[in-house]
Order: sequence, then structure tokens, then C-alpha cells
Amino acid sequence: MLHHPTSTTHKAPGRRAERRHRRSKLLLALNIAIVMVVAGGTAAYGALSQTVTLTVEGKSQTVRTFGGTVADVLDDHGVTVHAGDRLSKQPSEAISDGDTIDVAYAKTVKLSVNGEVSQRVVFDRTVGDALDSLGVESTEGAYVSAAPSKPLPRDGMELVVSTPKAITVVADGEAKTLTTTRPTVADVLDEAGVTVDEDDEVKPAVDQFVTPDDKVRVVRIEKIEKTETVKVAHGTEVREDPEALVGETEVVREGKNGKNREQVTLVYADGKLRQRIVVATDPVSKPVDEVVSRGTSRTPPDSVWDKIAKCESGGNWSINTGNGYYGGLQFSAATWKSVGGPGLPHQHSREVQIKYAKILQARSGWGQWGCAGARFN
Repeated sequence: MLHHPTSTTHKAPGRRAERRHRRSKLLLALNIAIVMVVAGGTAAYGALSQTVTLTVEGKSQTVRTFGGTVADVLDDHGVTVHAGDRLSKQPSEAISDGDTIDVAYAKTVKLSVNGEVSQRVVFDRTVGDALDSLGVESTEGAYVSAAPSKPLPRDGMELVVSTPKAITVVADGEAKTLTTTRPTVADVLDEAGVTVDEDDEVKPAVDQFVTPDDKVRVVRIEKIEKTETVKVAHGTEVREDPEALVGETEVVREGKNGKNREQVTLVYADGKLRQRIVVATDPVSKPVDEVVSRGTSRTPPDSVWDKIAKCESGGNWSINTGNGYYGGLQFSAATWKSVGGPGLPHQHSREVQIKYAKILQARSGWGQWGCAGARFN
């Protein structure tokens, strides 16, 4: 038998080293390429971008931008400006490397200084700065509604400043004058120890600001509910009577008042009744109208009595001369009453005066009138 030696394959050491060398050269080339790309991009970024300082409400930052205008920078950094805001450069202006852009927001301040109210626009960041800008001088001990260091919100705020002032409070029959920095009527009443309820009247109103030398008046209002029985006045029915003379009246039926039971609210102001409010009404008894007859008969004109009256009084049936004689026929009060005349002659119609003149003439003759002869004219 023949024995052959075992065949074994061996790699030459030189081939492995060659492959490793080729890989190293490839990686080197790739790294060089990457470095070149990065270096080129950085150079391009630096060439195309600009650096500006952006200051918004006093806070500054240095920013790099590719934008060409102020608006681009503001937009890139989320800064929204409104009409009225103050900018060091207009949004449409072009920017250059190294520029500064300042933005101050406009804030509306409702300002009350000792009750004088105004509305102003400021660009300050804090309450203290705003008061300085508005020319409000700080007074020792003055009330200010917000701390000077408090930031002003962009949508504005109300600022109240109240310096020491004399205020007089009139309540419960007393007047009290105090020096106070409290800004509103409600605050002043609280300091004066005067409490009010929802019914009480306060002038100026409790939510109003006080001004120097103001007088705050409190009227105590009390409301009382009760039931009252009240009179219901009767009416009058007038019926014409053609048989009676004009001016003559007669009560045919006496009137009678009725009664109602009323639920009422009585409103008292500082103890005095101001108003009576009827809440509900329940009739107790109905009123009965009075019936009166009224004469409509007239004495014919141009009678003998008209002729006498023309001579006695110029025909004025309602005359009162002040000499003790009355009416068209110039009765004295005593003579008028002697024939049953009611009241005084001049208070009645021509017809009524003639009626009682006829009674007097029938009793005493024509000699009662100095102008009796005028009846023949």
C-alpha cells in the first residue's frame, strides 16, 4: 500500500496586509471627503447668516439669522408685535450683521389718582416704571394697588393711587371727618366703621373712587310689610234737572265711601316715610256714588232784573266790590240770608240771584234797589 502525505493550504501573509492597507486608504478618503463637506457647509453658513442683538421687553439675546428683514428675525424667534408696539426698526427694514432690534410692548393702563380716572398707554416693564412715565409722584404713605416691582402684563392693568386726603362720612345723624389713603367709598366706610346693607343708599356709590374733600352720605333704608284698611272715596253722579234754575243743585242721594284692605310695603329713609307701595288689594266694601241734580233752566235775557243789574253792578253777576254788597243785584250778606240765599250772592249764577231777588221783591217791594227805576228803561 502506498501512503500519500496529507495536503494542507496556507494563505500567504502578504495578501492579508495588502487588503488591510486598501481599506485604510478608503476610510481615509471618505473621512477627508466628509471633512471637506462639513468645512464647506460651515463656511457657507457663516457667509449667508447674520448676527443681531434682539431685545424684547428689556431681555436681550444674540441671534443668528438667515432673514433679510426685521420681520424675519421677529418671526424666526416667535415675537409677535401689535399695532402701537414700539420698535427701534420697522418690520420692513433690512438688517445688517451686528444690528440691534429693540421691542417694547404697548400696554394700556387705566389709571386712577385720587379719584381722577384716565386711560394711558405706556411701554414700561414694571408698575414703578409706568408710574414714573405717567408723572405720578410717590407720596409717603400713599396707597398703590400694585407693588412697584410688579411686571406690567401685555394686556395692561388697572392702577390705583390714593394719597392721604380728608373725607367726611355722614351716617346715622353724625358727620365724621377722617384723613385716609383708602381709594374707594367702600374702603372709606370700612375705615370709618360704618356698615351698610343692600337697601341702604350711599352717595357716591360704594364702588366709586373718592376724591379729596369728598362727602360720603349714607341713608338708612328700612322696609316694613303690613296690612292697612284704607278709605275708597265715592264718586259723584250729576243728573240734569230742567225744572231747576242754572246754578241750583240738590243732593238726591248721599255718597258713601268704601274700604279696601291693602298689603303694603312702607319704605322709610332715615326714619321718615318716603314711599308706600301697594302689593295687593282686597275690597272690604264698595263705595256708593253721590247723586246730585243740577238745574238747567235759565231766566230769559233782558229781563227787568238784567236792567236793574246793569245799573247796580254794570251787569257783573259775580262782582264782589268789597263794600259789603255782592253780585249783580248788590245784595248785602244779611239781606241775602234773610231770603234763604246760600253762601254769598256773587258765588251763584245769575238765575239763582234772580230767584232770591224775586222772593225779596215779593216780600219788601222794589224799594230794596236804588236802581229799581231802571226796569222801565
